[in-house]
Amino acid sequence: MDISKYAALFIAESREHLSACNQLLLEWEREPGAVEPVSGLFRSIHTIKGMGATMGYTGVAELAHRMENLLDGLRQGRVGARPETFQLLFRAVDALGRAVEDAAAGRRGVDNPSLQAELDAEAAGSAAAPQAALPTAARVPGDAEPGKSRPIQVELRSDSTMRGARAALVVRRAESLGAVTGLRPALAQLERDDFDGRLWFVLETTAGDEEIVARLRSAGDVEAVRFEAAADAETITRGRQIRVDLRRLDALMNQVGELVVAKNRLAVYAAASSDPTLGELSDRLARLVSGTQAEVIAARMTPVGEVFDRFPRLVRDLAHDLGKRIRFEMEGEEIELDRSILDEIGDPLLHLIRNAADHGIEPPGERSAAGKPEEGRLVLSASRERNTVLLRISDDGRGIDRAAILAKARRDGLADASVEALSDELLVRVLAKPGFSTAEAVSGVSGRGVGVDVAMTRVRALGGTLEVRTEPGKGTTFLIRVPLTLAIVRALLADAGGERYAVPLAYIAETVEFDPRAVTSVRDREALLVRDQVIPTVHLRELVSGRAQAAPTRRPTLILEIGERRTALVVDALAGQQDIVVEPFDAPRGMPTFVGGATILADGAPALILDAAALI
Repeated sequence: MDISKYAALFIAESREHLSACNQLLLEWEREPGAVEPVSGLFRSIHTIKGMGATMGYTGVAELAHRMENLLDGLRQGRVGARPETFQLLFRAVDALGRAVEDAAAGRRGVDNPSLQAELDAEAAGSAAAPQAALPTAARVPGDAEPGKSRPIQVELRSDSTMRGARAALVVRRAESLGAVTGLRPALAQLERDDFDGRLWFVLETTAGDEEIVARLRSAGDVEAVRFEAAADAETITRGRQIRVDLRRLDALMNQVGELVVAKNRLAVYAAASSDPTLGELSDRLARLVSGTQAEVIAARMTPVGEVFDRFPRLVRDLAHDLGKRIRFEMEGEEIELDRSILDEIGDPLLHLIRNAADHGIEPPGERSAAGKPEEGRLVLSASRERNTVLLRISDDGRGIDRAAILAKARRDGLADASVEALSDELLVRVLAKPGFSTAEAVSGVSGRGVGVDVAMTRVRALGGTLEVRTEPGKGTTFLIRVPLTLAIVRALLADAGGERYAVPLAYIAETVEFDPRAVTSVRDREALLVRDQVIPTVHLRELVSGRAQAAPTRRPTLILEIGERRTALVVDALAGQQDIVVEPFDAPRGMPTFVGGATILADGAPALILDAAALI
């Protein structure tokens, strides 16, 4: 069997175990007396060692083995856990991660003898970890003494990773003792994703039972070895989950997008036709496409915890480097996002978390002098808001000094002299200006003025919004709203100036009729009074033409809502709702900021997608 084909699976499984290692180390560092984190660490490192050995990645296996020795000493209480021990283990986990990536990519990697020496020295307080006694194999009463032909059943551990490769290694270990026949499942079936970890074969050997058991268990992750005949094939249970390459899901989503466009066009022709059969066929196709679309989107949805899990270790290291005490909390990790959005949202969160740790949360002495706990609090949370996901990065630090920001923005030419105060909206715009920073000096964490800029750019590219809430002395909260999925969205079609535009429904709170009698003004800007609420207006016809134009007598108005902000978008007419496919859009130079993408409508005509955030 070609083991190299398992490289991608090896990386995926190893990354999961390394992420678990970081989480367990953080938990253990907070509670040094806890026992479970040590055992969990040992299991994860042991699994990585076994997988590395199975794949022939000796560098991975050797480093993991040295870590295992240290963890065994800690687990048995023969080595004491000191702050330096935790720092060493964090560094070792990082080095093991690099070794995994290098090995799977075919790179030799860089040996780290100094780190290995440190691990050995730290573990030296305990003698070399003794080999665990091998459990006695289950025996069927009345079994004969070792003979030429032995029926054997091997069962891998339920949490074993890379079962196919592990089972193949078991077979190789058996072949080193004699001839293997009657293998079930067949060797080719061991590579299937639904292989449940049980295999049977007949071994012709003169080796004794204990030697057979020891040799087969040396493959790793072997739960049991029984001298039993093969079970009936029908008793082999099948798994219900498989791993799918994300590129296949992307390709499937693209095909579904084309189906949606075709469905919409067929619906137009069916509506204009008097043929009832065509109408019935169009309705049936619409239901099938909608169902397929929902299933594909559901298959792409991934818990945000997959991205959140990288940040506890990051905050721990930042606090260590900055000399601060920070308690990092996460909420809503089970909230799901489309994988394509999840892959892109990590960088904005990273920059905002680093800024919060560096600029927001004060050093312990400053916090104590202000009557605060010495340990700062940083919270990353996710929640659903209609058809969007809201991500919050909140800290209980010093907050943002709006007056100081405004003065610096004026000195840098980023704010007009007529601006007297920074609202939340203006504040985030100033902070997001390229090169703007509140830091007095550049550090290894921040200060180059790229944090909020990068976050704003990436979030806007995803069709999302970025807001800020801050109060001096109490802290700052950044709010990121992103759509659940980018590929296919429900939109309301609106006409203005002879052109048709698409407005995502996720940002439309309601539609009303524009009533000239309800027009008022706020801060020298036209506004509309809707149920005792004053909402600033934007006339789409004037916005796209750049000048005032005669408009129809009756004008529908879309109330756009993002968080607590609202805008009344006045259009010429509404043309119904439609599922639209967001096409790849490379905006030409000079394209207005309120254009967020493009799509092909049901009649085959192109249309621009409006960015609600830029209109509010």
